[in-house]
Amino acid sequence: MKPLASLLLAFGLAACGGAATPASKPGAATTPRPTPTAVPGNPGTGGGSGSAPGGGIVIPVPGGGANGNPLLGAATYVKPTQGLVNPRTVNVQLVRAVVNADGTVTADLRWWSGIAPCNALDHVELVRDDATKSIRIKVVEGSGAGDVACIDIAQLSATTVDLGALASGTWAISAEGDAPAIKLEVP
Repeated sequence: MKPLASLLLAFGLAACGGAATPASKPGAATTPRPTPTAVPGNPGTGGGSGSAPGGGIVIPVPGGGANGNPLLGAATYVKPTQGLVNPRTVNVQLVRAVVNADGTVTADLRWWSGIAPCNALDHVELVRDDATKSIRIKVVEGSGAGDVACIDIAQLSATTVDLGALASGTWAISAEGDAPAIKLEVP
């Protein structure tokens, strides 16, 4: 019975202490290992497949289409609101433009922001230079007046801006923020 008890004790110590590794040798350096942490809305390590909308962070993948780019998802289109305070320029993430059937041009601008009344569209500024065929756009948000409790909920906001009729040629359209400038061919 004594050899069996010794054998069980040896297995128990090996299971509790782990096998001999370079880190367990005297004088060897140890490397800390990360501890997995549960992320709300992320059911596991399968890339978030099947999780509820808003669970985890979505990182756009170039060429990944609408499912791989959160800026092409369902945005909340907003219009300017009167009486806002604390104006601030937003970081526009995406600029798209199209020549309409009537010859006018409209631009679609998208950015991540908070929800109203804490974050609302105040106005859009345009700087148009016909000589260089360039348009620079700045989106300005503000907050509702008065004491309002604001919660941190991100919302993909968007607005459509009428750029009017543009002379034919290649136009450069850019916005304040991280959105790359785009080129638009006007016939």
